[in-house]
Amino acid sequence: MDKTVPELAEELDINKLRIYRYIKKQNIKPVRTDKNVQYFDEKASDTILNHFKGISGSHGSNTESDTTSDTAENALIELKDSIISRQDKEIKQLYRQVENLQRTIDQQNKQFDQQQQLELESIRTFKKNMMIDTEYHPDTESDIHDTSNDTKSDTNDTRGDNKKSGLFSWLRH
Repeated sequence: MDKTVPELAEELDINKLRIYRYIKKQNIKPVRTDKNVQYFDEKASDTILNHFKGISGSHGSNTESDTTSDTAENALIELKDSIISRQDKEIKQLYRQVENLQRTIDQQNKQFDQQQQLELESIRTFKKNMMIDTEYHPDTESDIHDTSNDTKSDTNDTRGDNKKSGLFSWLRH
């Protein structure tokens, strides 16, 4: 009875790719091909089964090399999977860090906006208080005006004018 590669793989409990590699390596031809399915006669099937079961003595070294290459392939696949897994974890960790940094930036921007609003309110309050102060104390405004005149009168004194006037002139008399 003719067998297919998947049937042989199931019987041997191995990957069918290993069987396909062995068939190609040994140049074993199928008896027939039907809808891309290769069928091997009893002789070819026995050769394949004996090779993978280790019964055939002539193929003992090939079995060992196939097993070694399969083991190496499996090791590489596991290494690749572990690298991908580790990189996925690193990406997730970096993503969390970026989210945390973005939250921190948002909080700082909010605090900065609040600080600016408080400073503006403080300036408005200060200006309002200054206006109220000048309304209730009109001399404060004139004192400010007189102070600017003091600098002019002091300048006149340096030109030789002996007349002293200014904010504290009443103390000298």
